[in-house]
Amino acid sequence: MVAAALIAALVSIAAVFAVPLMLGANPLDVLRGKSGATVVHEVQTVGRNVVQAEGADITGAASKVLPCVVNIEVKTAAGFMSGTSIASGFIYSSDGYIVTNNHVVEDAGSIKVSLRDGSTYGATVVGTDPDTDLAVIKIDASGLPAAILGTSSSLVVGDPAIAIGSPEGFEGSVTSGIISALDRTITISGREVLYGVIQTDAAINPGNSGGPLCDIAGEVVGINTAIYSESGGYDGLGFAIPIDSARPVIEELIASGFASHPWLGFSGSTLDEEVARTYGLPVSEGAIVRNVVSGAPAQKAGLQEGDIIVSIDGASIDSMETCVAEVRKRSVGDEVTLEYYRGEELRRTSAVLEEKPRG
Repeated sequence: MVAAALIAALVSIAAVFAVPLMLGANPLDVLRGKSGATVVHEVQTVGRNVVQAEGADITGAASKVLPCVVNIEVKTAAGFMSGTSIASGFIYSSDGYIVTNNHVVEDAGSIKVSLRDGSTYGATVVGTDPDTDLAVIKIDASGLPAAILGTSSSLVVGDPAIAIGSPEGFEGSVTSGIISALDRTITISGREVLYGVIQTDAAINPGNSGGPLCDIAGEVVGINTAIYSESGGYDGLGFAIPIDSARPVIEELIASGFASHPWLGFSGSTLDEEVARTYGLPVSEGAIVRNVVSGAPAQKAGLQEGDIIVSIDGASIDSMETCVAEVRKRSVGDEVTLEYYRGEELRRTSAVLEEKPRG
């Protein structure tokens, strides 16, 4: 099976990037310095009556959102990768706070924001959060048209979806499709894992990063972040961060410049049937504890290398990804009940989640 590349929706306009592309490098290596990724988890959704979007509906929704969408030009200065990149964002508040992706601004030397009316501003980074691929930047302006935020928890598969941004540098582009799936987990290069993301077939291309995914009412329900593609272009698999999970992170970034995340403090891997069969383990699914951080909640709870976590607060754990996702649903200070196997014995313990160390 050919591995597909998860391309961050960020397009370069610097000539220097043409060389590695012509040499056959993965476009992701050029645009983000990363390579291959896979969708590692999905969950079934429940249905209801699907709303069909007509052209007039899309026009009306787009007209509400377009004034809030911005074009972001980022200049970097990192040796061979020096250049300029184009991405998207949207106005979060009328006093100049703008939401985009962390990967858009993480290597920024300078940032220029262009508004729908043609005005341009220099921007500063307020805060970034690599764990959720979210960032907030600020321009010195007031009275701006802020986007209306919707509710991603009310989405169901088949709902209309509208993506707005600057694909390939074409500002204010609008594409439409549907919500294809919910609660996806995607992994980028084994380093960045995003949980609970929205999948859509609305065309998302390089340059759409940080732009809004909207519903038919013209409310922002997601933040476009990535595509799954074998070609480097649109293949009908786009992903957006749900606004319900993004909103508290955005508020934290504005308030303090960083976001806190709950943490158990161990590294691990996914147990599969082949490994379970080879070693004669009592279960075939779970999260295998590989290394426990000294002094972390996991150590305080008594977890050891080789333990297999099978549930958190009664929710089944079938992989390391679902283990992390369950922890992410909670807050710092929450107490969780863990069920795990040590050898043939099923044990239970509790842990108080602490703030994940930064850096």
